[in-house]
Amino acid sequence: LIFPLEEVKNMKNNAFQNNNIQINNNCVTLYECFIYNQKSELFSGDNRNYCNICKQLWDSNYTSKIFSSPINLILILNRGKGNVYDVKLDFSESIDITQFVLQKDKPQIIYNLYGVITHIGQSGPNAHFVASCKNPIDNKWYRFNDAFVNPINNFQKEVIEFGTPYILFYHRI
Repeated sequence: LIFPLEEVKNMKNNAFQNNNIQINNNCVTLYECFIYNQKSELFSGDNRNYCNICKQLWDSNYTSKIFSSPINLILILNRGKGNVYDVKLDFSESIDITQFVLQKDKPQIIYNLYGVITHIGQSGPNAHFVASCKNPIDNKWYRFNDAFVNPINNFQKEVIEFGTPYILFYHRI
């Protein structure tokens, strides 16, 4: 799934402003991203769809739904054009997406984080990507930075708060 963080933040801020709640928050949660992903979008006017059968343009609604839960869930955090890294993502090692899945094969659909690709620096020639992965054998986190592999002692500080997450890898339990 691809989550456009800037658009999710704007949706969240508009919802609060419509209810006369003032916030100054550049942080979004994964749950807000899933809610945004399932919103309905109307295609009308110049964006109408053409029907090959009746040869006419029609207004239509587009809605994205998760039909069934995959074994691995890969979340790509689209940060927009240019250097749009001011939107922070609140994510955790475990997420429950039961409410967002149409066909449920379990009462709860829970995923555990096993990898994070983090962006460090500005875009362009100064960009650098680092991977943090959880070893399934010893259940410990490691950072892979070019030729260096280092253990991660503090998950919160060294994975969640380190750099700007770009891709999150989850595995269904």
